[in-house]
Amino acid sequence: MTKKPALAILFSALFPEVGQIYSGKAERGALILIATIIVGNLNVIWLSIYATTNLKKTSFWAVELPRILHDVFAVYGLVFLAWQIWDAYQLAKNRKY
Repeated sequence: MTKKPALAILFSALFPEVGQIYSGKAERGALILIATIIVGNLNVIWLSIYATTNLKKTSFWAVELPRILHDVFAVYGLVFLAWQIWDAYQLAKNRKY
């Protein structure tokens, strides 16, 4: 039975690991879930560390650095999302049962 690549794309866009699981790669799906949790939480962890510091609110370290890192982690998250959608598509396209 052939897997439908469009469904793999849809599943991956909604839930990052489900497209890989649908395509028959449950281990890869589990690793992607772990990576998604880590990448997603980096932003929260980083901002919470800097929100509790007593630095002057006008300094680079208190205002600009957390914002820059927030943007960097957001871009990494989007790149990772795009990659895992493409990966699920490729797995479903090439997977034959």
